[in-house]
Amino acid sequence: MSVSAHHRTGMTLLEVIVALTVAGGALAAGAAVLGFLTDQQARSGTQAIVSAHAVRSTIRDWASAARLTTEGDAEFRGIAAARTMRGPTEDELTFITSAPTELAPAGTQVRIYMKPAEADTAQLHGLVAELTPWRNSGPSVTMSLAPDATGFHARYLGSIFGRRLWQSSWISTSVLPVAVEFRVLFDTTTVSPDKAAHALLALPMTIPLVGGGRR
Repeated sequence: MSVSAHHRTGMTLLEVIVALTVAGGALAAGAAVLGFLTDQQARSGTQAIVSAHAVRSTIRDWASAARLTTEGDAEFRGIAAARTMRGPTEDELTFITSAPTELAPAGTQVRIYMKPAEADTAQLHGLVAELTPWRNSGPSVTMSLAPDATGFHARYLGSIFGRRLWQSSWISTSVLPVAVEFRVLFDTTTVSPDKAAHALLALPMTIPLVGGGRR
């Protein structure tokens, strides 16, 4: 007479230990990957903030050293874009700076403006600065200031009949504004890993001009 074998149910202690060991290894690996990604994200965010601070410092150095000449061949040109319900977007600012730049230790024309994104994403876009040698021959250099920017707004502090007033534009070869207020704009409806850097760049920056209010 044959005896039927009983089907085994459940797991043995050894199988439980093996399963726990494998699960623990997987969790440890996942934690390591998560820690690495978090560290990389934090490092990237820190680098973005450092870069944003460098951009603000560069703009401040350039603008504060804006200059005019008695010959009238240097112009300070701040052009205001048409204002809409969506706010200012494409102001443009051009001036001669005596501050050191990538092109020269002194005497560079700086043009800060918005450049739209093109089909070739490798091209610079967003807020850019075009540097051109002043009174010297040579090619211009365009550098990126804030590729994710959607615009910027500048205004100029002048003196009219003894009163200090902010103006939306300033074009002159004889008088510099007393100060320039500069603010970069971003799309706040989208989520960006560089949100902190964008917030830093978006802070209004008031820049006193060394020769402001006179030639």
